[in-house]
Amino acid sequence: MDTPRPTASRPVPSWKEQARELLHEAILGAARTTFAEKGYEGATVDEIAERAGVGKGTVYNHIDGGKAGLFAAVLGEHFDDLDRIAAEALADEAAPLRDRFARYAEGVASYFAEHLDHLVLHLRDVPRLVFSAEGVEQAVLLKERRRRLVAALVPPIEAAAARGEIRAVPAEMAAQFCFSALLSYLFQTCHVDDRPGPEVKGVSQLVALVFDGLGAEGPAST
Repeated sequence: MDTPRPTASRPVPSWKEQARELLHEAILGAARTTFAEKGYEGATVDEIAERAGVGKGTVYNHIDGGKAGLFAAVLGEHFDDLDRIAAEALADEAAPLRDRFARYAEGVASYFAEHLDHLVLHLRDVPRLVFSAEGVEQAVLLKERRRRLVAALVPPIEAAAARGEIRAVPAEMAAQFCFSALLSYLFQTCHVDDRPGPEVKGVSQLVALVFDGLGAEGPAST
């Protein structure tokens, strides 16, 4: 009888690695809370360190780039979540573009309804970092992450145009239009002071409005 071979498994992290990971998460959690409460401009590394229960030097040892680096790290997790939502919502290549975008919009709106702090950071503070003099490297990174999120809509739009579902429009411009319309809707329906998130139930109306403008039977562009 053959002896079964041992299956490969991931090595268990050492206690030092586990402790470092827990500390890293504590710093990011403190940064996320502080940015949400104070905004990018009002937050300080000192306050983030105090919330995390560590010294300021420890923060710099874990996250490069100071306050801008902390902000980029927090938003990086947020964009990872949104990338996964986009990939799942847009995966069915046989589905009509309208259905795929509806799943995309509903997924993003539902995510922000559950993570209102992330929506605040995305709408209020990302533009501030992008247009500020500090954190140039991090601002470029965040702009690229947002561009990738918009770019996920380009192939479905191109496929829909090829099938005649929508007019032959510039795909990148149409993707930016769809994404901007969604962000605008989230902003307009979100009441941060009262703490409820955006209204997910109204997304279907947004989708109808977008596709009434993009429909294949609409007026030809000049």
